[in-house]
This record gives sequence, C-alpha cells and structure tokens, in this order.
Amino acid sequence: MKKILIIEDEKILSEMYKFKLEKEGFEVLNAMEVDEAIEIGKANKPDLVVLDILLPKESGINYLIKMKNIEELKDVPVLVLSNFDDNETKNKSFELGAKDYLIKSNHDPKEIVEKIKELIK
Repeated sequence: MKKILIIEDEKILSEMYKFKLEKEGFEVLNAMEVDEAIEIGKANKPDLVVLDILLPKESGINYLIKMKNIEELKDVPVLVLSNFDDNETKNKSFELGAKDYLIKSNHDPKEIVEKIKELIK
C-alpha cells in the first residue's frame, strides 16, 4: 500500500484529503508543521508528500530544504498544494524539487486525488 504524507495545518482539509485518499486505497499520514512532518517522514518513508506552503512556525519551503538532507526523505516526490499563489514561491518550490504546485482553490478534491495518483505511479 502506497503511503502519502499530508502536511497541512487546516485540520478539516487534512482530514478530508485523508478520507478521500484512504477510499482510493492509500495509507495516509498527517502532519501540521515541518518538524512533525520530518519525524513522521523519517519513521514511515512516504511514497509522496502533499505539502502546504503556509504552515505554523516554518514554511513548506523550509520542509523542502530540510528534506534534501534526510536520507529517508530526499528522493520522495512532493506535490505542493497551497493557496499561496506567488511566482517566486512556485519557482523556489520547483528549484527545491517539487513535482507540481497546485492552488487549492483552483482544483476540486477529485482533481487533486487524480494528480496524486498520477505522481505516485
């Protein structure tokens, strides 16, 4: 079973994506901030990370920077899923290895699940 780590501080969104992805047969792990995500990721080696940019304490960009130095996480693909629509942040995300950058409000949950399935193949 493929594992997905969702790093999202809005609990209702995190739980909704967890529910939808579990219905599709994925194991889903949730984290609300960067340090928690690093610990969960190291312990569980996800197959894909879904990352919000605007998080408490540290941004999703910091997660992308930190994961590159962690053996268990450095090769895990990342889908950025945020409402932070800023070209500089998008470009930085791609420079740091994000596979895609989706704006939450532009995609319904079904489209996001389809994108996750595409990236995890």
